[in-house]
Amino acid sequence: MGLGMDKCCCFIPLRLGTFFIALWFFVIYLFDAATGFLGSNAVTIYSGQSAKAWYYIGLLLTVIICVGGFFGIIGSLFASRKFAKAFSIIAWVNCVLSIIKYLISLILMVVNRDTMVKSCQRSGFVGFDNTQVPLTPAVLTTNEYYSPVRYPGTLNAHATSEEDCKGIIQTFLIAYGVVIFIVLALQLYFAKVATNYSSRLRNGARHHRLHDQQIKDFEESRYHMSTVY
Repeated sequence: MGLGMDKCCCFIPLRLGTFFIALWFFVIYLFDAATGFLGSNAVTIYSGQSAKAWYYIGLLLTVIICVGGFFGIIGSLFASRKFAKAFSIIAWVNCVLSIIKYLISLILMVVNRDTMVKSCQRSGFVGFDNTQVPLTPAVLTTNEYYSPVRYPGTLNAHATSEEDCKGIIQTFLIAYGVVIFIVLALQLYFAKVATNYSSRLRNGARHHRLHDQQIKDFEESRYHMSTVY
């Protein structure tokens, strides 16, 4: 095998690399799910606001990926061939689910960018300091003299101007597109590493079985030779 097949990221042993990969799927997607439920995940809120059913579907996909990472942690910690094999399959499933989740979310947000801008005008941009659970799109007056008014402790406490919101949303969508491209590329590589680790455990088991059989055959041959002579 080449260096890229024997190591994760060219220098991390496969078993340790698989553990970190499983930890990635578990921790990152657990965080993703938690922030989605709490209303501080801009992607989950804005894509769900565009299509309410997608809010629940996206969270379900996130939880499934998180559970898959947990199985991978078990498999890599105990060098279990069964768990490692299961995780090698789950890792590829996770990649497919991630692609579906991220791309549909991005498409929904791009297509419904005006809805995002209005929500930002009404309630400010979603974040840890500005959690938003309501998924109903904002309805604002079309009066040219309208400007957002902030009332502390209410939904519009972080209201922002249309110009500022358009800039924030545009920057967010571009950054999100770049980030998901990098994340998906990494996860495809991670899935390959998990498959390599599973193959190594399986091949190692075959090697041990062959070695034990050779010893057994050798001992039997010695026994037969001793009876002849």
